[in-house]
Order: sequence, then structure tokens, then C-alpha cells
Amino acid sequence: MKTIITLLISIFLVIGCGSDENEVNAGKYGMMSNETPQYNAVLFLRAVYNEDELSKAISLSTERYGRILKGYHTNNNVQRQVFNLRLDTMETEPVSGGSLLLNERVEKAEIEMKITGHYNGDKIYELKTLSMVKVKGDWKVQDVNNTVP
Repeated sequence: MKTIITLLISIFLVIGCGSDENEVNAGKYGMMSNETPQYNAVLFLRAVYNEDELSKAISLSTERYGRILKGYHTNNNVQRQVFNLRLDTMETEPVSGGSLLLNERVEKAEIEMKITGHYNGDKIYELKTLSMVKVKGDWKVQDVNNTVP
């Protein structure tokens, strides 16, 4: 009986202490609130470059921008046509200094993202600006532009 209880407790501890694979380790001290536009911008870029399907990226976009992304059918097409940036591996973080005061009252935000990755063995650095808008309390991507024209 003691072994069964011990086994159940250890299972609950392992399940409860598991790490979230969508955890964003950016921002001050490696923590970022999931209520900020920067957090959703990081999740959006990770979905485009690291996921197998576009469904996550579409869910993090406005309805209009989601239809645009859906028209490209695959992540590789979105990387090539929308971002003009193909990568084999990708890491991203918001550019410091882009914090917003009174985030809960702001409805629109322009988030500059630093993208670092590799493509065909070459290391690539890129800056993209994501236009974010608050839709029903959630930050959604409205558009993506080059930071430096």
C-alpha cells in the first residue's frame, strides 16, 4: 500500500513540475508576462519558424492577417514570402527599450524583434517590426514589416 501511495505522489510531482515548452525566457531577468504584446510576438515568430503547421501562428494573428497567412499554406512559404527570411534554426527576443507604459490601457503596439538564426550554415541577424493590436483582451499580430527598410 505504501508503494502505491509513493508511486502516485511521485507521478503527481513529475506531472506538476513539468516545464512548459512554450515558456518565453526573454525580458528582464529572463521572465516575461504572458499579458504583454512582446510575449505574443515571441510566440508568433516561434510558431512560424519552429512549428510544423501554421495553425498556431494563425491563432496568434488578427482575423484578416490570419487569412493572409492561411493563403500561403505552409510555414516555409510564409517565411519566404511574408518575412523574406528563411531559417533552419531560430531564436528571437524583443529589442530592449520597447517596453510600454500602462500596458493594460494600450490597444496597439509596435514591437521590434531581433531574430537570430542559421540558414545553410550562415548565421543571420534580422530585425522585424510586428504591429500588434489588442482583440478581446488578447494581443494579436496585425502586420509584419522590416525594421530597417
